[in-house]
Amino acid sequence: MGEPDAKGRRRAEMIPGSETIIECDAVIVAFGFQPNPPEWFKDFDIQVNDWNGVIASDKSLYPFQTTNPKIFSGGDMVRGSSLVVEAIAEGRAAGEGILDFLDV
Repeated sequence: MGEPDAKGRRRAEMIPGSETIIECDAVIVAFGFQPNPPEWFKDFDIQVNDWNGVIASDKSLYPFQTTNPKIFSGGDMVRGSSLVVEAIAEGRAAGEGILDFLDV
């Protein structure tokens, strides 16, 4: 964060050369209030319920694992519009499930 302005507020500043490129197969944008599953979900057997929420269990061996065992989901995509702290907690639980699934 930059130096405080006259009111004491700091603003984010760009740091040249700080960008990172991470190779991936897909990027899912995580914002909004209603699940909007992409078409490719069908190709990977990721099932959704009647309101398009991803079916993922928080009670299975691997928390937040979807109907495709290699894909995990949580937050608004699973439960619908809710508190960001719940999405954060589910993201952490899903991360633990992924680590257990990968046996690391």
